[in-house]
Amino acid sequence: MIAKKIALFGTNEALVRRVAEEALKRGHSVTAVVPAHTDLKLKHHKLNVVWCNLANGSEMSKHARYHDVVMCLHEPELAHPKAHIKANKAVIEVAKTNGIHRIVSLGHPISLKVDDSKESYELWKAVRDVQHETLKLFKNEFWLRWEYLHSPELAPHKKDEKHFVNKEIFLSNPEGTNSAIKLNRVIDALLEEAEKTEFIWEEDEIII
Repeated sequence: MIAKKIALFGTNEALVRRVAEEALKRGHSVTAVVPAHTDLKLKHHKLNVVWCNLANGSEMSKHARYHDVVMCLHEPELAHPKAHIKANKAVIEVAKTNGIHRIVSLGHPISLKVDDSKESYELWKAVRDVQHETLKLFKNEFWLRWEYLHSPELAPHKKDEKHFVNKEIFLSNPEGTNSAIKLNRVIDALLEEAEKTEFIWEEDEIII
């Protein structure tokens, strides 16, 4: 495995810390770009923590220079679901500006607890709507090698019409693959995708 330089953008302190910690264990270098006053409580010689306004694309871009992978950990929030779309738009622009061809993004709100009630189902539909919009964004970026981890479709049980939430999420990529991933493997899945090396032919050039 080739060690990667990962630019990690995220607002969930605990999630960013867990992903950064695992990436460091695997031998990667991590630049964690987080909101001001975030304390990851993590020290490592291959970790650089940067405070940044994650709504400022130009400021975000300078922290991703010379990296191999951009990772976006912006969970959709029920209060402001469309912020997830804006965050991924910004990360796409960061990648383009820096000539980075790989993006791994988490669209499933793993911090959100959802039960089997109809109320939870209605709330979750807003999350699914922004995930669909975000997936469209990625599908329009033909030069990118992207992976997007998103929630499963929700539907009522046929027998009793109760709503349910699957304990798996799905991985989509330019090939349209929808691989099921157990929730307890999300961090491993994110890093496994970041670690992949793909060869893409483009007018006599090989992009890694």
